[in-house]
Amino acid sequence: MSADTAPAGGTSRQPPRPETSGLVAGAAAVARARGARRLVGVRLLGQAGDGVLQAALASFVLLSPERAASPAAIAGAMAVLLLPFTLVGPWAATVLDRFRRRQVLVVASAARAALALGAAVAVVVGPPLAVLVVALAYLSVNRLLLAALSASLPRVLPARDLVAANAVVPTAGSATALAAGALALAARPVVGLGDDGDARLLLLTVLLCAAAGAVALRIGKDALGPGDDDVAQHTRPERDLVGALRHLRERRTAARALLLIGAHRLGYGVALVLSLLYARTAVSSPAGVAPAGATGSTSGLLAATALVGAVTLASGLGFALAAGLTPVAARRLGPQRWAVLGAAASAVAPLVLVAVPGPTALVVAAGLLGLTAQSVKISVDTLVQTGVDDGFRGRVFVLYDVLTNAATVAAAGLASLVLPVDGYSVPVLMALAAWWVAVAALSAVSARARPHAGC
Repeated sequence: MSADTAPAGGTSRQPPRPETSGLVAGAAAVARARGARRLVGVRLLGQAGDGVLQAALASFVLLSPERAASPAAIAGAMAVLLLPFTLVGPWAATVLDRFRRRQVLVVASAARAALALGAAVAVVVGPPLAVLVVALAYLSVNRLLLAALSASLPRVLPARDLVAANAVVPTAGSATALAAGALALAARPVVGLGDDGDARLLLLTVLLCAAAGAVALRIGKDALGPGDDDVAQHTRPERDLVGALRHLRERRTAARALLLIGAHRLGYGVALVLSLLYARTAVSSPAGVAPAGATGSTSGLLAATALVGAVTLASGLGFALAAGLTPVAARRLGPQRWAVLGAAASAVAPLVLVAVPGPTALVVAAGLLGLTAQSVKISVDTLVQTGVDDGFRGRVFVLYDVLTNAATVAAAGLASLVLPVDGYSVPVLMALAAWWVAVAALSAVSARARPHAGC
């Protein structure tokens, strides 16, 4: 009988909330478990490489005067980078439940190192389109690797430690990526402001991805699953996907969590485009309205780079704070209620920019949104990990990535239609705040309508 199904003919009651470790106990559990430690090593090294690569791409596309980005250009770049995996991800998902996830980590890390090397070459000698094509291949492989890491975590830790582990491990990875990106942007004047400097940054990504693959090789071949019985279930990819969707239909708590984060990411994508555009111009005037080409000078370019780095670092600090708060809050409220509260609290970030526009407000808003968005993600990761069976977990986590990618692409397209070239729009900021409050309210109502459909 599914954990989300009430007993036939009986009185349905919500099952007792499972025991949840605190942050310190969960972190200690991760430190004690050899498999968990090595998963952390793979994630931190790989995501440090991701942060450097994303900084190099931001430098190449966003901060180069000759490639000044408009809302439509940023939306197009995000679509090019995210849509391919959104389309092929459901089919690629089956590899995580057909093949040993440890092998997926090794092969994906090697592939990312090779693609980062290709991107470094393309930055110097290829057209901009070639850089985007190689980058989209890298990011597509990257999403598969991150899904494999999330699906593997319950294989190396008991269920009681998953909330804390999801606070510590993915958040540490995200914070590492953000910190690496911020440091790479800070080092840009040293390595060079031109394409040669971006290529040098990408070579660091090659080394970090290769190191992640070496750590993955130290994990036992069968340690991360799936089990032989689960592999034997699979026949054709399309049946695998139908089975995963049917499994989610039975596991209502996990399904609701996925819908919540998909809707939240729709707003997050708009906020991302807004912040990228606004960071390019906010250093030029209090309201962020700069004359065309204001970032074309070296001083303007460095100021914009510094602000993008500060926004990135603030978001990373928000992620770190979410890692500390979420295990405590999840023990008191449960991960489902904490996710809903995080979605509602996201509304504060755009209101800060409405009240006090300018660079400082942008950094503060980025930190607040990092806190709330990561709180939602930690909670949703846990609800999915505990709410679906191991034989379906790999496919569900890739579908999770596909959903959030599709929401981000749709949001970027919407942003290209509603945002001005400087990114600052009070109506859009107010609409973002209203959207997140509405998403949280609908999710809370849906959960109360089915009180017995817990994990």
